[in-house]
Amino acid sequence: MPRVHAFAPMKFALRVLLVAVLLAPISAEAAMDDLAYCTLLYEMAVKYKGRAIQGETKPDPDMIIALEQCKHGQASTGIATLEQKLVSAKVTPPPR
Repeated sequence: MPRVHAFAPMKFALRVLLVAVLLAPISAEAAMDDLAYCTLLYEMAVKYKGRAIQGETKPDPDMIIALEQCKHGQASTGIATLEQKLVSAKVTPPPR
């Protein structure tokens, strides 16, 4: 019968924690990239598809919601909405 070391579960937990810590910056960086891209799309959508109000171009409600989705972890949904706004204005979305 194999001998089980008393600290084996703790070692495993520490390894899992170490992997999570090492991968966290990658996930945060990806989220920042999504947010930066979303913000760029938002600014372009406002410029090309926004509403003119008192001499200024303002976002429509869908644009505002899309940017908020990007800020709160639903980047794919927000980006899709903003890209569609640009396509409908006959503007090609920028590359990622």
